[in-house]
Amino acid sequence: MAGIWDQLVDAICRPPRDVYSPEELLGGRTHAFMVGNMEASRIDYELKNKLGQQIMVSHYLPMNTKTRDDKLPVVVYCHCNSGSRRDAEEAVWHLLPCGVGVVAFDFTGSGLSDGKWVTLGAHEVDDLAVVIDHLRTQGGVSSIGLWGRSMGAVTALLYSARDPDIAGMVLDSPFSRLTDLMLEIVVSQRLPIPKVMLKLALKLMRASVKRKAGADINAVAPLDAVGRSLIPAMFGHGREDSFIGIHHTEKLHEAYNSAGAYAVYKNIVRFDGDHNHPRPAFFYSSVCCFFHQQLKLDLVLLPGHTADTQQLLRHGSLNLAGEPPEQVDRANGFINTPWSFEGVTSLSDLAPEDRQAAAAALLLDDPAAAAEYAEAEPARGQPGAAAAAAWEFGVAAGPSTA
Repeated sequence: MAGIWDQLVDAICRPPRDVYSPEELLGGRTHAFMVGNMEASRIDYELKNKLGQQIMVSHYLPMNTKTRDDKLPVVVYCHCNSGSRRDAEEAVWHLLPCGVGVVAFDFTGSGLSDGKWVTLGAHEVDDLAVVIDHLRTQGGVSSIGLWGRSMGAVTALLYSARDPDIAGMVLDSPFSRLTDLMLEIVVSQRLPIPKVMLKLALKLMRASVKRKAGADINAVAPLDAVGRSLIPAMFGHGREDSFIGIHHTEKLHEAYNSAGAYAVYKNIVRFDGDHNHPRPAFFYSSVCCFFHQQLKLDLVLLPGHTADTQQLLRHGSLNLAGEPPEQVDRANGFINTPWSFEGVTSLSDLAPEDRQAAAAALLLDDPAAAAEYAEAEPARGQPGAAAAAAWEFGVAAGPSTA
């Protein structure tokens, strides 16, 4: 029993650590690389949190992208509990061609940053605050968005209660409360803990984690923090997620902004797959459209200074033919699981609740895509259907009157 208990504690605060060399990051030793037809570069630097621990940061920039005020919008990527800044490649591959910079960092206790323990958001939220404060202080940034996955999404939600000036958040597979998730794992794994002892076991676990990592698991409860959130948010979750069930995101989505001073845009995108599976193309289409609107790219970027944006908005990913397999995996959100996703080839293949999210890819009023959407949704088979779909998603200036 003692061995099982130690494993449970370590599963929370000492999951496998992603150990890598900086040369394995996009750009390698030269820090220069290509994203499709776009030249890009990586800048590495170090920050320190309030405990004096070193945080390793990488800032990925699209080269030759021009803005109206020489400031570039950025999205800060927050990785999962056993991940690192390497996981941000899914954001780099999809956002840099849109004219958006990506900042990735290793939370303390993860990757190459200092620290021994992972706290699933309790301390990670302070690391995120350090990174965002640095971006605002050093200048050169027009607006900041967040993209988090699993623990990273929880961290973004916890941070949102502190900072309403974030432009928008993409939240992939967060849990609603850590204690609820822990109880679900005990039940699903059929661990030898009698039901009458579960609450006592949770109290003991709280004490063990606090003693070892200095974090309170009861404080990692984004569901209790999102009611007054005022940041536009796009949630995403896999239907077959066997680690963090999709009901966690559904609860968060329902509670989000429910007690806010004013209403803000929120949406949930459901897709096939488990917790660590690659994400489908229409998810990335939705992400690109979401940030296109929330970062106000039409107003910030000068015309002609982005590459492959239309392809991204329509199809959700760049042409990665010829790229190394591991790079393609990371660009498509591959994390720790050898699994391939067949993809969605038609809007009519989607469940009805997903079609609105996928229709965000019609932002550019692509005639072929509009015709496909009209076939999948006959009620919307009229001129301007693509613009209307984009308007529902919150990514266009208004419904088409054409």
